[in-house]
Amino acid sequence: MQFDLNRFLTKGSEPVRREFALECSGEAFPGYTVDSPCTVCFTARLEGSKAILEICLSAMVRAECARCLAPVAQSFEIAQQYEVRLSELQGENCDLPVSDRGMLDVDELARSEILLQVPQVLLCSDSCKGLCPVC
Repeated sequence: MQFDLNRFLTKGSEPVRREFALECSGEAFPGYTVDSPCTVCFTARLEGSKAILEICLSAMVRAECARCLAPVAQSFEIAQQYEVRLSELQGENCDLPVSDRGMLDVDELARSEILLQVPQVLLCSDSCKGLCPVC
């Protein structure tokens, strides 16, 4: 999904809310896969001269336990908020996936949040003792 952040900041429009399914099959996540589709909710609102962007998503992650190699399936609820001003959007200081024309790639933002929020080491349980060291 593409969101015209530049227009949103300059035109002072009404709040925006979009819900959509994000396809994650075939994505290269480190040591795990994400079931598709993920449910994503994106909202944008203005507070003075800044945009408040919120992204919430639900993702089912599958991997092998880092200790015993048993299959692991874990659900993650991810929520993140960003504040963006027009001056940040036009400079090179913007940390969001925004094009030169000010288009925000919400799909890429959601994938980045999965990468940042899902640990690279997943366990089947906190008490997993792992494989037998003799074997």
